[in-house]
Amino acid sequence: MTADTKKKSPLVRFAWYHLPVILYATLIIVASSIRDLATPQVRFLALDKLVHFIEYSIFAFITFRSFSHLGPRVSLNLAYLLCVLFVSIFALLDEFYQSFIPGRVMDIKDLAMDIGGAVLVATFFWLRRRRLSTGA
Repeated sequence: MTADTKKKSPLVRFAWYHLPVILYATLIIVASSIRDLATPQVRFLALDKLVHFIEYSIFAFITFRSFSHLGPRVSLNLAYLLCVLFVSIFALLDEFYQSFIPGRVMDIKDLAMDIGGAVLVATFFWLRRRRLSTGA
């Protein structure tokens, strides 16, 4: 966060750090609500699984960014833990929600890719921030 961003109003800070998470989560739910969504299959890896991995990698990035700017009392470790828990629970609820949409099903493989993408990205940014804060 730059010095200018620290001086901004709470509304600007909310719009910069936290609103993207809300908007992205809404986008995920809207996409999950599409009936009979079919994705083409790729020979070795279903494109659908790659999309899930990327979708939740992005979600983890903006969520980690949001949680790490909740306030001065939120440590890097807590931001990481909250991010992984939040995104994992959201992914589980999203997959469960899809079981109620005609033509959609709850898929444990999709859930695994969601959580895998989230954990990988959150871990990368946690390690990066930790390394930068220790000067290593």
